[in-house]
Amino acid sequence: MKKNKFLKVFSSAMALSVILAGCSTSSNSGSKNAPKAKVEFKTSFDNGGSAVDGATLKYGILSAQPLTGLWNPVFSDKAEDQYVNQAVMGGTFSTDEEGRVLQDNADDAVKFHLDREKKEVTLTIHDGAKWSNGEAFTSKDIVATYELMGNPKFTTNTRYNESYEFIEGMKEYHAGKAKNISGLQVKDDKTVVLKYTEVRPSLLWGEGLVTDFLNAKQVEEASKDFAKFAEADLNKKPLSYGPYYITKVVNGESVLAEQNPHYYNKDKMKLKKIEFKTVAPAQASQVIKNGEVDYLDSVTPSVYEGAKDIKNGTFLGDTSRYMSYVGFKLGKFDKEKGENVVDPNSKLADKNLRQAFLYAVDRDQINEKIFKGLRFTPTGSGMYPAAVGKLVNENATAAKKDVEKAKKLLDDAGYKDKDGDGLREDKNGNKLSFNFAIRNTGAEYDQALADVFVKSWKEVGLDVKLVDGKLMSPKDFSQRVQADDPSIDIFQAAWQFGTNPNRQELLGKKAPLNLYRYTTEAFENSFKAQGSADMFDEAKLKAAYNKFDTEVAEELPFYPLSWDTSISFFNKRIKSYDLAKAKKNQFKLYDIELTANEGAK
Repeated sequence: MKKNKFLKVFSSAMALSVILAGCSTSSNSGSKNAPKAKVEFKTSFDNGGSAVDGATLKYGILSAQPLTGLWNPVFSDKAEDQYVNQAVMGGTFSTDEEGRVLQDNADDAVKFHLDREKKEVTLTIHDGAKWSNGEAFTSKDIVATYELMGNPKFTTNTRYNESYEFIEGMKEYHAGKAKNISGLQVKDDKTVVLKYTEVRPSLLWGEGLVTDFLNAKQVEEASKDFAKFAEADLNKKPLSYGPYYITKVVNGESVLAEQNPHYYNKDKMKLKKIEFKTVAPAQASQVIKNGEVDYLDSVTPSVYEGAKDIKNGTFLGDTSRYMSYVGFKLGKFDKEKGENVVDPNSKLADKNLRQAFLYAVDRDQINEKIFKGLRFTPTGSGMYPAAVGKLVNENATAAKKDVEKAKKLLDDAGYKDKDGDGLREDKNGNKLSFNFAIRNTGAEYDQALADVFVKSWKEVGLDVKLVDGKLMSPKDFSQRVQADDPSIDIFQAAWQFGTNPNRQELLGKKAPLNLYRYTTEAFENSFKAQGSADMFDEAKLKAAYNKFDTEVAEELPFYPLSWDTSISFFNKRIKSYDLAKAKKNQFKLYDIELTANEGAK
């Protein structure tokens, strides 16, 4: 899943079917020589016509799994739910083209101001901001959200990470050693000052910053029993200070959101109602043709191929922040220590072995044939696709398939075929096999992709079997990969990167989402360098991130498979749309105009 283009939210990344964090799209390319997809798309359209009153936008969410129903923009952990949550709230802070929060924007729900010398962020709530029940949005709500983020009893919180500990007193509060967060200072009902021990450039991308807020009364009620957290009104019937609020839910199937009658910018809203519904990949092409959805984001290659010649709408596309990858399990997450611990005796500890897994696979062929030329092979670590703009590493390259090199790497590392069956034994001459976790996403190419990997690895003598002998359901995959299930050695997944270029959330020593469980002193030093005050200098920032990109590519805790084109479908009854305007915050979801009461077929 990928975040939609209407929203500007911050954070580092999301693991598909594991965790979602917001992002914004960008067509900025850091290099004229950057790789790109074979298929190119237009980025705007104007169908003309006049808007009709009262029409409801039908917003499709492409997913093989149902909406789980955690309607919380801060703590929900499924991509499907977050499509709804972020559209309803609409984004608290505006951002620039690089995805950094805009300072002193008086029209935002909360105005952001950074004082680097004082190491303070001042948050000022818009005078007109109110919850959907008519009550004022106040400083109490901001404080309550931060306290929930750091609540030591909220042990299942996947959002909390050490970046929040740059706020004075947060570490002590999270450890249960303080009753409140000393760095949160309430100036008045509309103003909160956050005092930081250190101000890093990544703060402007949302690191250590909550970017949507929750209602204090609902937080208090939900915090009474975290075993029942998911069922609390905070998550099932949340109040909203954004443009919409949820009015009706059909479990797992659809959600109706209507205009927040107390939204401070309601007079600017052209779109009053949105119906969200999941669309199964297998049915998506027909759903598009039938006019059952007006907007569908994250269109996959198979869906596009099945509907690319339609006459009742338009496909727009742009480079995205998506990266799919093949990950190696190299350790465990120690819950007591709260950190990743590398196992030097793990099955894939030898870097030569990991490199062989890379060189055995023809990524270009996969992206051109299986993904129909809509995806393309990444360079370097893959973590900085063209959409990140200026931080692209122009010197990074992409390894090509090289069977002989893969075989030599294995021979040199001592992995040889001792019994002549065509499959290599380990360094001690024992049988060697690997368990590969790959999801059934509902796309028609899922099995073909798995088969290509297994066949390619067998070609160089590596015996790889699918976990449990089959594709895994997204839920099973997510749970078992995160839990470091010992039956998983290799896994294929994806990240949708957010605007924040810092990857500590994915490769840091204390990061639960470091699913490879791999950490090095060099990585940690790079994170420190990226967070220094020097990084407010853009040239130094670029150099630091390019260096890190190279380090990760060399260590190979994973290897990138694909970068992607972000494709969206727009039904003909949507009057107009322009990706560039959306990227610059000049077009919001509520600016959409519908020119007919029903979708065109």
